Amino acid sequence: MVDMLKKTHIPRLVIAALRGGAGKTFLSVGLVAALRQRGLSVAVFKKGPDYIDAGWLGRAAGSDCHNLDHFLCDQEIVKQSFIERSAGTDLAVVEGNRGLFDGVDAQGRYSTAELAKLLNSPVILIVDATKMTRTAAALVLGCRMLDPGMNLQAVILNRVAGARHERILRQAIEDSTCIPVIGSVSKLPLENFPQRHLGLLPLHEHPRAAEFLEEAAHVVGESVDLDKVAEAARTSEDLYCAAQQRPRRSGTENLRIGVLRDSAFQFYYPENLEALSAGGAEVVHVSALISAPLPELDALYIGGGFPETHAERLAGNSVFKDSLFGAAQDGMPIYAECGGLMYLSRNLRIDETSFPMVGVFPLESVLERKPQGHGYIEVDIREENPFYPCGTRLKGHEFHYSYATGLDEPGATYAFHVTRGHGMNGSRDGICVRNALGTYVHVHALGEPRWAEGILESALKYRSSKIG
Repeated sequence: MVDMLKKTHIPRLVIAALRGGAGKTFLSVGLVAALRQRGLSVAVFKKGPDYIDAGWLGRAAGSDCHNLDHFLCDQEIVKQSFIERSAGTDLAVVEGNRGLFDGVDAQGRYSTAELAKLLNSPVILIVDATKMTRTAAALVLGCRMLDPGMNLQAVILNRVAGARHERILRQAIEDSTCIPVIGSVSKLPLENFPQRHLGLLPLHEHPRAAEFLEEAAHVVGESVDLDKVAEAARTSEDLYCAAQQRPRRSGTENLRIGVLRDSAFQFYYPENLEALSAGGAEVVHVSALISAPLPELDALYIGGGFPETHAERLAGNSVFKDSLFGAAQDGMPIYAECGGLMYLSRNLRIDETSFPMVGVFPLESVLERKPQGHGYIEVDIREENPFYPCGTRLKGHEFHYSYATGLDEPGATYAFHVTRGHGMNGSRDGICVRNALGTYVHVHALGEPRWAEGILESALKYRSSKIG
């Protein structure tokens, strides 16, 4: 129920760009790290469904990065999350995604610009200046004119070729738009900033993460006027939201819910783990890379990641695999997303090599070189499963280079019918075997509270069956 209004007047910024790949994440991470070096506490957020950028932002800030997604979550919940997680900090930084106005349709719904307006936040626009001068001014002016309701405060130039290039760009933008240019970053070599797929290498896999952050902070500190960044943030006005009371579940105080968390499985929204803890459960971190049996648990949550980069180690860890398979056979509830689905399959095939996985799901995961599913996904729950009631509609996101094939067991069912997105084969998703469910759908707990409720309820039933 709604009991009061919450507000914040914290200085805040949304960092946006004209397109993906413009250097937004590197500069956002560097900006946060540079501000922190100045002694400021910075709350960090990532717009949209993302784990990798969020990991880097969190490392730069020294605290968790939280996702703000007004497609997956109600707008009031987005604002509430922002206000609660910004409290007590000096400044909040939100990294946008894709281009500033890019959303799910021609009107740009759920875009970074729409989020900035929802948060009543100033915007700093990063402009990749590669091979252009005054055209950059036209692009900045177009952004300001397309939506005058958005508070476009400043511009940072990226990939600038030299002093003369910067001088022309700065004069053209400021003369044509009256929007100040508060930073200019030169072209940088890429060898220190390795990438995978559509962005940076995940934090846990970067060989020199601390050096990366130090260099990013140095580049931004030398190239961007941090005083003007803070000044832009201070133009923020008060933000209000309706405060929601979240009911606490009873009867789950002694539940032990495992979370498979290591360098192979690292994609978790902090809110999802918080939802399990808030439900009364003890969250137990487990590694699939350590040769030890599964501890005593009432349920297991396996998130996404890159099992393909650890395929040989995962395949060779028979002690853990056998223990997990036995727990699944015994009926322990297991919720497996994306990389978790791949790990619980019979095999993971990469090119011509097949790696034996746990074998809970009677299918094979095949890794491709192009995305098989990418973007928001919606599914209807049409079959019985351990976690969701039939008739439920779920919103989530998917981003996977693998697909599932070779289902050969009549006892396995697909619980989800895909109405938007791809899922496992364009129409189905959510394979179920006993109390294990595997899916390509990543769910955000703030947008879908039934996710945590389903896991807690299944864990409680499983524990009761053991006691009985």
